[in-house]
Amino acid sequence: MCGIAGFTVGEGGSADAGRSERLRRMTAALRHRGPDAQRAVLLDGVALGHARLAILDPAGGVQPMTDPGTGVTLVFNGEVFNHPELRGRLSGHRFRTRSDTEVILAAYLARGIDCVRELNGQFAFALWDPRTRELWLARDRVGIAPLCYAIGDGVLAFASEAKALFAGGFARPALDAAAVKQSLQLWAPVAPRTLFEGIRALPPRSVARWAGGRLEVRRYWDLDLGAEPSPVEAERAVEEVGALLEDAVRIRLRADVPVAAYLSGGLDSSLVCAMAQRALGGALSTYSVRFSDRAWDERAFQDGVAAALRTRHVPAELAAREIGELLPAVVRHAEQVLVRSAPAPLLRLSAAVRRDGTRVVLTGEGADEIFLGYDLYKETRVRQLWSRDPRAAWRAAPLAGLHRAQRALARGELVREFYAAGLDRPDAVEFSHLVRWGASGRIARFLSADFAARTEGEDPVASLVASLPPAVRRWRPLARAQYLEFETLLSGYLLSAQGDRMLMANGVEGRFPFLDHRLIEHVARLPDRLKLRRLREKWVLREVAARWLPPCDAARPKFPYRAPIAAALVGPAAPAWSAEVFAPESVRALGVFDPDKVLRLVRKVEASPAGASEADASALVAIATTHLLGRAFREPTPVAAPHLAAVELVA
Repeated sequence: MCGIAGFTVGEGGSADAGRSERLRRMTAALRHRGPDAQRAVLLDGVALGHARLAILDPAGGVQPMTDPGTGVTLVFNGEVFNHPELRGRLSGHRFRTRSDTEVILAAYLARGIDCVRELNGQFAFALWDPRTRELWLARDRVGIAPLCYAIGDGVLAFASEAKALFAGGFARPALDAAAVKQSLQLWAPVAPRTLFEGIRALPPRSVARWAGGRLEVRRYWDLDLGAEPSPVEAERAVEEVGALLEDAVRIRLRADVPVAAYLSGGLDSSLVCAMAQRALGGALSTYSVRFSDRAWDERAFQDGVAAALRTRHVPAELAAREIGELLPAVVRHAEQVLVRSAPAPLLRLSAAVRRDGTRVVLTGEGADEIFLGYDLYKETRVRQLWSRDPRAAWRAAPLAGLHRAQRALARGELVREFYAAGLDRPDAVEFSHLVRWGASGRIARFLSADFAARTEGEDPVASLVASLPPAVRRWRPLARAQYLEFETLLSGYLLSAQGDRMLMANGVEGRFPFLDHRLIEHVARLPDRLKLRRLREKWVLREVAARWLPPCDAARPKFPYRAPIAAALVGPAAPAWSAEVFAPESVRALGVFDPDKVLRLVRKVEASPAGASEADASALVAIATTHLLGRAFREPTPVAAPHLAAVELVA
């Protein structure tokens, strides 16, 4: 993965000194994403910058890359894993490099922008075609690689991160009030909205065409969960899923540098590590997060899997204090409001990977979304049954078996209040998420009166539902739940704030075998009973894992990745910045939250950080990160002079 940036210019503007300075600043602002080289070019019509993390063809894959015959020029962030196969089908092109960047150029010259349908990978790119004076933007199917843009005065500016648009002067760093409200409830803004006014994100699985001062965006792929499931024998399903996943791992090991893996100790990452270790002939290194607070820690499982697979294992351990200390950097890189502290340990982990001389890791992200691994899917199944007779209390009984917090809840009357949300609307497209969004939506209780009034017309759930393709409404309940996970948690949070941004902050590329579109499409056609068998999640994947892992690891119940929250923000382990963030005068100056309500919340949690409820802890993180976000970009850090000078402006 790398960083890309640029903007459109008028005819004859290629030699403008002011534009050169803007382009240098934008490119230098992304140095953390591409520490190996920063290069930029001013052409007649466009300015393009690239910060490179050299993974494939270090000598030949230099960008911006131009086709000498046509002048078509490309800046590309990501990887195309099937580039050798595509290269073989593009025999009419005379290749000058071994890079996947040139494969994209050749594919575009042969097939136009629809070449994105042939790419198996994670990517965001900008491509300038001087023959038609069109600038094309494209993003991968599930939104692994980020890409945002701003439009003003007839100019389109784009970048991998908003901070580059600020550095170039194409947007001002003001928080978007509606996006803040959406993030508090949905964990991320509704695409294409971002946290900043005037900046939009190119949605996943989309291409955009800029020509004649207009931007046209369209989707080239979508997750189709509405088709009738294919009839298939269980044994055959296990064989096919295993073969597809093994191939997804195999092609994601393609690199000219060593590839390692994250190992959480859970089923998904353990299976990826097992397949990678075999493909690499026993040379795999694995990395894990550990917590000094054992309530959050999975070291016993991590050590067990690493020993069984015989990987070189490197743990990174954190205390609650360190999580709080990391949060300002987390927010600066994530460019989002957060309701969890989970990204902070991953920022530390990627730093450990980079210090070890490694720059590529495989992860198990995406398995829960495609194989129905979350408790949310089980809740949806039970609540759908319950909705047929809301008066029958026994119908809620299966909810008691999902996880510890729910078992405690289910012993009382609260279960019927907590999980009964929307039972009268079982056909609503958002039915599966009403419980989760109802809980996170309670953070709005801490909003100031002025901010609440300003955003009164914004209903985050309604905004999300309005953005969905109409066909989703006709799908079966579990399919609707899956699609909502792809649209919100996966793309907007897990792959962004907790994924790409925490990896690339330290110049480390993450690769996600479970998000290979071939595997996604195949599993989408499997019957639900092969994914969620009764209330046993990821059944077919567990059967695959049983062929690769020790029985205890293949059968291990899901342990959601979390990190300490309350203890990291208040009390003896609180970081120095927390006193300022939660001070009434600071809260009042920010204008988003009510200072008196925040003060009462802080005092409540201070009295018993270990006993803080999930709702209170989430509210604390949301308040803190909203403040940190506003502070970080109110006066963006100037681009350092040495970094600016390091950007090579090429002819």
